[in-house]
Amino acid sequence: PLPEKPLPKLYYKWDHSGLKLNLFGAYYGFVAISLGFAWFAALKAISMATYAFAKVGIEVDSKKGWGVRANGIWGWLVLLLTGNAPIITGKYRTRALLKGRPAGSPGVMYVANHCSWMDIPYVAMAIGVSRNFKIVAKKELLRVPILGSAISTSDNITVDRTSRRSQIETYKKGVAWLRKGVDLCTFPEGTRSEDGRLSAFKRGAFKMALKAGSPIVPISISYTHVLNPKDWVFPVRPARLMPVRVHVHDPVETEGKTEEEVVEAVQMKLCEALPECQRPREGAVRIED
Repeated sequence: PLPEKPLPKLYYKWDHSGLKLNLFGAYYGFVAISLGFAWFAALKAISMATYAFAKVGIEVDSKKGWGVRANGIWGWLVLLLTGNAPIITGKYRTRALLKGRPAGSPGVMYVANHCSWMDIPYVAMAIGVSRNFKIVAKKELLRVPILGSAISTSDNITVDRTSRRSQIETYKKGVAWLRKGVDLCTFPEGTRSEDGRLSAFKRGAFKMALKAGSPIVPISISYTHVLNPKDWVFPVRPARLMPVRVHVHDPVETEGKTEEEVVEAVQMKLCEALPECQRPREGAVRIED
């Protein structure tokens, strides 16, 4: 059932966008932006260091992991200081995948349902703050201050959802990272759910995983659509009051399976750990062509 957590009655609303902000959200924003200055400085230092080494013919951080770790530390500190760390279950599976991976194996494809901006740091915590992985994000995020630098410095994958050419380049880059042994994280719904329910999947993530021979690890995220509704700038309350839960499932192997079989298996696993209010309605479309 949906947690009995009414939305705040005291808030500020911007007329031009309709976005809202309450007192807790303002505190969250203050912490995130304050730490963001140190985050931005770290990203610039990483960029300058890799550039300086490259000028003298020394290649460092070839898989662009330094920036990913800086991003993870910033996110972890923000969640810790604002009481927004989720309850994570099944995290041992990500550690087991890392330890049991033979040399030369492709990276892992992590896929999660998407209801809120909070899903990104929550997935990072579930995978591991110190782990190097790439996210597939919409191109518009490059315009967001600091976040755009974080995406570029870590060489994450951006996609213009209106451009077929961009989608093809995203596919090629994603497969290339997986073949190098670098993990990917995607939100196969393509955008945040309007009502928190699992929406139809786009095929891109599954095509990448099948091409590279990568296992897919589903991650179920519960109640972030209540924690940070789509028309609110920041979370409206601490996550532990919900409580927000993140569950890491066993991997779905792709070898010898069709795309439809893999998609169905991933959706079934995601739904297993989602509350009823976030599961697809009966008869809903499960995959977009």
